[in-house]
Formats: sequence, C-alpha cells, structure tokens
Amino acid sequence: MRKTISFIALAGLLLAFTGGANAAAPKQVWEDVAGDADNGQGLGASIPAGFDLASGSIARNGKNLDFTVAHHDMPPTGTFPEAFRFLWAFSVNGKSNYRLTVKSVDIGKPDVAAGQTDERVGRADVTGHFRLEGECVQDQSLPVGFVNCPPVAYLEGTWDAATMSFTVSVPMKTIKAKKGSFIAAGGGANAGICSICWVTHYAERSLNATLIDTAAMATTYKIK
Repeated sequence: MRKTISFIALAGLLLAFTGGANAAAPKQVWEDVAGDADNGQGLGASIPAGFDLASGSIARNGKNLDFTVAHHDMPPTGTFPEAFRFLWAFSVNGKSNYRLTVKSVDIGKPDVAAGQTDERVGRADVTGHFRLEGECVQDQSLPVGFVNCPPVAYLEGTWDAATMSFTVSVPMKTIKAKKGSFIAAGGGANAGICSICWVTHYAERSLNATLIDTAAMATTYKIK
C-alpha cells in the first residue's frame, strides 16, 4: 500500500513537471501606441467605443498556442453584434498563411460571398466568436472587393474585461506547427485588409471595410 501511494505521488510530480515544460511565458510580438483608434479618420484621438490596440503576445500552452491581444481601451464582450471584428494575419514557417477573426458577438447567417451559404446559420455566439481561417483569396471583380478566407476551425477563447484583453487558443496541429516552428506576420491576401486590426463589418471580408486601429508584428515567435 505504501509503495502504491509513493508511485501515485511520483506520477503526479512527473505529470506536473511535464505540463510545466510545455507551458511558456507569453512573448510580446507587437505593440501599438494609445489614443490612435479613430475610425480611420486620421483625427489621432480614440473613438468612444474603444478598440484601441495596445499589444499582442503568443505563448505555448501544452499543445496549443495562446494568442493574447491587450487594449488601451476596449468595449465589453456581448456588444456591437456584427458591427466590428478583429483580424490577425500570421504565417507558419513562412509558408502557410492563416488569419484569426475575433468578434464580440457573431450571428450565424448565409455567407453568399464566400460560397458558404449555410455556415453556422441560426447559431449565435454572444460571449465571443473566435475563428481560424486559411489561405485567403482576393476577388476584385466587384466594386466592393471581397477577401474569401475559408474557415479552418472555430476556436476556444476568452474575454477579460479587467485587463481589457482577449485570448484565442489555437491547436498547433491545426496550423501544422511544432517545436521549432516560427510564427510570423501573414502575407498575401491574408493581409489584404490589414495585418492586425480592428475593422468595421462593412461587408463580410470586404476590402472596403474601414480600419479602426492597426498594428503589425515586429517580432517572430519561435515555438519552444
């Protein structure tokens, strides 16, 4: 009995140690000055609704990568349904491009422009919507100008009003990343609207959407 208890205790210690080895402190990969979220008007003053970006960081959390975005000013979750969205375009090892789309509220509806007419129709995410999108394709054949970014996965995420931040958890296997992989700024059509920004929901994935506040990755993140 005593040997069994000792074995269980040792197994617990090993499990804790292993888990700790796969968790890393967040690394800041971009930052933005305060007071420049002005709805694209160039006024240099933060708009009343907030959306004023402060910084972005990435951290390994077991088999996931946690993308955290902090704000100088941010509206609470559950507000402004479908009116605004956050975008973060990134690449893995300089080859595969992805984009994170985050909304405070999302209401499932037909998406004719993207050719997904029944995607999530009837579903409402009122505590935050977190989506990973794959290689985007720009369509300039219409006056609006669309960016079609096919959904890869719907992710887990959290909003933290106290720290004015949100975190999106991305499984490494979903983006084909592993230890030693590099996460850098996205390219191509994935950065067609912006590299990192809060943007109005003028039309789903529209190139004509108004930029509210923007930033750009200054540091590449290496998975350890």
